[in-house]
This record gives sequence, C-alpha cells and structure tokens, in this order.
Amino acid sequence: MKCARPLRCVTLAIVLTMAGCSESETIRVLDESKSPPPAAPNVPPDQARYRILVAMVPADTRGEDNAHWWFLRMSGKAELIGKYAADFDKIIDTVHASASPTDPITWDLPSGWKRTEGGGSGFAKRYATITSPAGDAEIAVSMASGSVVGNAKRWCRQLWGEQKAEELTPVSVEQYMRRQVVKGRLIFRFDMAGPKDPNTAAPMMANPHGGH
Repeated sequence: MKCARPLRCVTLAIVLTMAGCSESETIRVLDESKSPPPAAPNVPPDQARYRILVAMVPADTRGEDNAHWWFLRMSGKAELIGKYAADFDKIIDTVHASASPTDPITWDLPSGWKRTEGGGSGFAKRYATITSPAGDAEIAVSMASGSVVGNAKRWCRQLWGEQKAEELTPVSVEQYMRRQVVKGRLIFRFDMAGPKDPNTAAPMMANPHGGH
C-alpha cells in the first residue's frame, strides 16, 4: 500500500498536464461533496499582501482561438478578497456551463451582487463582470485556453515573479488547488497569495484574468 500515493501523484500529474487539451465534454462526473481546501502554503503574513481566487470551468462552447475554459477570477488585496471569499464560494457552488448559445455559463448571485456584460480590456475577451455590493471588488468571467498547470504558473508569476512560477509542477501545484464537482462538472479551483499586486505586476496580462 505504500506505493498508492506516488501512483496517484503520477496519475494526477498526467491529468493536470493534459487537462487543457481535453474535450470539455469528457470532464463530467457525478456531483459530490466539496473537497476540503488544501493546506495553505506557508507564506509569511508580510508576503501574503495580495490574493487570487480562480475557478476553471470546462466550457461546452469554443471561443476564439479554441478557448475551452471559463475563468471566474477575483484578485486584489488579501484583506479585500478575504472579505468576499464566502460569496465567491456561493457563486462557484451554483456555476453551470452549457452549450446554450445565449447563456453558455450561468450562476446565482449572492445578495447585493450585480452582473454587467463584458467589461475590462486585453487579449482575452471578458464575458461578464460580477460586482460586490459595495463596488469595491469584482469577479471577472472570461473564456480562454491553456492547461491547468500553465494557468497556475501565470497567476503565480503575477504574485511572485518568473522564478517561483517556473518551480510549479503538476504535483506541487496541488498546494494551491482543489477540485470541486458542481452540476456534474469537474472544476479546478485555486487560492494563491503573494507580495505583488496581480492586477499590475504583469502588464501583458491586463485582461479578464486580472480583474480587480
């Protein structure tokens, strides 16, 4: 039985590396209880000034450049993101992607939150913006491509820089990620913190993935 965990890690590494190239229609499983968050990386408080919460949802419709993930992202100062983390969870708990040409992705809004179409700028088109009751935080909803690990490296790069991002592997990325099944669909969720403002640290990423 001692070899069971390494085997699972190897299997997970293969899945995470290939997830960005898989047909979204194959990523459907039965609903199950939400997995507990992973043990948070040991980031000193003075270094965890900013935070990114992201959910990657397989898309049933393809966007430009064959984009096949829906991204729901909230990022900014750690205190602000912590203030709205529970509401972010409520939205992700109800998210549903489909092949509908009019409503390819839907969710339920917590009390006081508002949705507007589009918003933001950059190379990845923003589908919608979900704004907090006080207007001090927003969740960017967009469609894009890339592997699970590749996207995690991008967010890590925004928070920490190139060196730390390149240290991420399909196995080590587990410390930032958990899987959640919502309405028969496997969602990859990320919670990352670091010293750099992810909304300004990487100008080339000034797009829906870098929402405030």
